[in-house]
Amino acid sequence: MTLSDPENMVAGALSDLESGNAMSDSKSAGSTRSPKGPARNEYSVRPATAGDAAMLESIEREAFPGLTPVTRISHDLTRENGLYLAAVRKWHPDDKQMGPRFAIATRAEKEDERFTARVKRNLDRFLLDYVSRPKLPPDYIAGFAGLWFVLDEAHVVVIGLREVDRSKGIGELLLISGIEQAVENGSRVVTLEVRKSNSVAIELYRKYGFQEVGLRRRYYSDDGEDAVIMTTPPVQSDDFQAHFTRLVEQHAAKWGWVARPGYSGPEEPQDGESENLEGPGDSEGSLHDDPDEPEIPGQGEAPTGG
Repeated sequence: MTLSDPENMVAGALSDLESGNAMSDSKSAGSTRSPKGPARNEYSVRPATAGDAAMLESIEREAFPGLTPVTRISHDLTRENGLYLAAVRKWHPDDKQMGPRFAIATRAEKEDERFTARVKRNLDRFLLDYVSRPKLPPDYIAGFAGLWFVLDEAHVVVIGLREVDRSKGIGELLLISGIEQAVENGSRVVTLEVRKSNSVAIELYRKYGFQEVGLRRRYYSDDGEDAVIMTTPPVQSDDFQAHFTRLVEQHAAKWGWVARPGYSGPEEPQDGESENLEGPGDSEGSLHDDPDEPEIPGQGEAPTGG
């Protein structure tokens, strides 16, 4: 059961927590640069834990509105052959000021101006937060990716982002980290499904070496759309690794480097040495030159029918 984007949720997916600061490049995305090294993005990637479940489920509702739950996140977080990765940053002061239930709400839930919705928000804020207060994770989660490891394959089950955190390179970052973990796990290939109509996502997957290898007809339960099956070449091969490394360097040059499992940051260049990171347009393998480069979309729900 692999999952793909519900309806062109491209360019990196999830919700605002009232900050509303959509940023399009590494400077506005909270990166910092040392005089001797590349920029560091304010986000990092870590393995998700059971304590993240409430926020991940909120992200899932926002990335896939109107759909039944895409995955059983609480269960998947503890499965032996699964791994969930969370893109996180420090909580901003205004993120939690309205209470934890509001902090984990979707953007649509926050902006719903119907009377019943306003009453529910006020009830959550002033009563339920004190009676049954949800436990928030230690850091704000912008998006997540889920992988299953089956035999010699790593299967990307879901990628979802909050709306406000799109166009910051986070979706592509989660794909990078997922591929790195597949390599670390000893997987031979990485595979996924994506909506046939989602041309932006398909283009990005092709950029990372995914090839179209099949079709799952009427895969998506909301509208019966077909899913394209995409698979990488062997990810342990020298050719794939050379191409992948170049793309990772381009991503870091554009968005800032990001700490993630197995990577704590670039080595500081020695005095007199120049940095050697190429920009996205400076090397082959670059797909987009626009500063608002689309990201990976969220991925969908269980299939129906044949």
